[in-house]
Amino acid sequence: MRKTFLGLGVLGAAMLGGLSTPVQATTYVETRTMSRYIACFDRVYVPARVLVNTRGRQVRAPGQAWEISGNRWDQVRTLGVYIQTERVIEQDHHTLRRRPC
Repeated sequence: MRKTFLGLGVLGAAMLGGLSTPVQATTYVETRTMSRYIACFDRVYVPARVLVNTRGRQVRAPGQAWEISGNRWDQVRTLGVYIQTERVIEQDHHTLRRRPC
């Protein structure tokens, strides 16, 4: 029993000793065919980004009006009238997107 316990102790110490050693770095030679291309890209069109304001410039203010038809008088609301405006946030352009060669 004592020999078995001693043998297990030695085996355990050897395993712990093996785990605590630093990892061995290895070097090797590899044959590669080098491409003449360093990097490859696709040209992609990016459209412009435009901020559109549907209530840009006011032509007529909203309000109320009367519609008269014979003896009938109706008070109605009138909608405001606006000229739509646009402002370019980002111009259209091309960008290069990386791809495998």
